[in-house]
Amino acid sequence: MTIAEAITDAIGIAMDKDDAVYLMGQDIGVFGGPMQSSKGLWERFGEQGRVIDSPISEAAMIGTGVGAAMAGARPIVDLMFAEFLALTMTPLALEGASVAYRTNGKVTVPLVVRAKYGVGPHRGHAEGCIGMLMSFPGIKVIAPTTPQDAHSLMLAAIEDANPVVFLEHMSLLHGGRGEVDPGARVDIGEARIERPGTDLTVVASGLMVKRATRAAQVLAKEGIDVEVIDVRTIVPLDVATLQSSAERTGAVLIVDEGWPVGGAASDVCAQLVRASGGRPSYSIDFLTPPPTPVPFATHLEAQFVPGVDAIAAQVRELIATPSSTDEEESSR
Repeated sequence: MTIAEAITDAIGIAMDKDDAVYLMGQDIGVFGGPMQSSKGLWERFGEQGRVIDSPISEAAMIGTGVGAAMAGARPIVDLMFAEFLALTMTPLALEGASVAYRTNGKVTVPLVVRAKYGVGPHRGHAEGCIGMLMSFPGIKVIAPTTPQDAHSLMLAAIEDANPVVFLEHMSLLHGGRGEVDPGARVDIGEARIERPGTDLTVVASGLMVKRATRAAQVLAKEGIDVEVIDVRTIVPLDVATLQSSAERTGAVLIVDEGWPVGGAASDVCAQLVRASGGRPSYSIDFLTPPPTPVPFATHLEAQFVPGVDAIAAQVRELIATPSSTDEEESSR
């Protein structure tokens, strides 16, 4: 299956199992969803009224989903693109994400929001707005990289009692295929070591996992052994796995295609520093795009998003730079 097929299959399984699960969004009916990401669901569930084509009002879609979830349904809202999340923050982040807390768990909001992001073959709509999502308590954020993770984590998201934003990278949706075990379970908040290594840890999600793995293969020929970790779930972050790897390798490079200020990379860094008591025993650096709008031209986009060569170069530089711990030891 491709990632798109895996997500659709998982949604179909959930809808077969539970009549409370339904899909709502723009162009998800006969059209098959943006980038054909809901293909086949209209034919299976449309006559039941459980695949609902929505008007172009993102706030209304999310608000409707929050209300339905509070009333006992399990809606999946396809928002098309993550850049539209900014239009939904009041119903999603300020209201929906806080309901369980405000009611002491008596009312929950089992809502999944699908959103495509990242540079892709169809140009535009690349913004992920991940940093914005991370700032609101109560929202889980998932970004799968493989068909198996997409399938397993979509099922986990639908089962979750509170809002989950399910990010689908546009360069990966119809990319490589992989075997999918429908019964395999992946827990939300569990990272995966994509490639084991001993010299440095690269932390990434989405397309950056693929590029970091390719960079690691290049660096292996130079005798540099890079461990690549796919976080899979950005919120909650599996800090324990990241910290354990960083302490073992002695350095961590956080690679992200979001903006550097207030984004996922800076927050991952902050969480690692806090987990180490403010004095990590390893070096930390990150590689992100510059703080500019995402360019549309292909050659500018290629310069904007961290590529394989840029990741490899940053790894070499970080390994060559002594950590603060090394400097302290040498000064004694």
